[in-house]
Amino acid sequence: MSIYEYDEEKVMRMMREEAREDGWEEGLQQGIEQKLKELIGKKLAKGNTPEEIADILEEPLELVQTLARELAEEKK
Repeated sequence: MSIYEYDEEKVMRMMREEAREDGWEEGLQQGIEQKLKELIGKKLAKGNTPEEIADILEEPLELVQTLARELAEEKK
């Protein structure tokens, strides 16, 4: 086999592995966002302001505000 020959099986394995890694990373991000939404919802229910929540969770205020809006939309 020449080094220039195309190895379809190897390429397919590499593509599957790359897709698996991408899916894992995406799922992890979704899980983190879902947990943040849950925490933000609990803090809002206790009467905390978005500024206080951002400070408590050590997250950017813009992120807290965005997720709080998404929570409000989901409740509608």
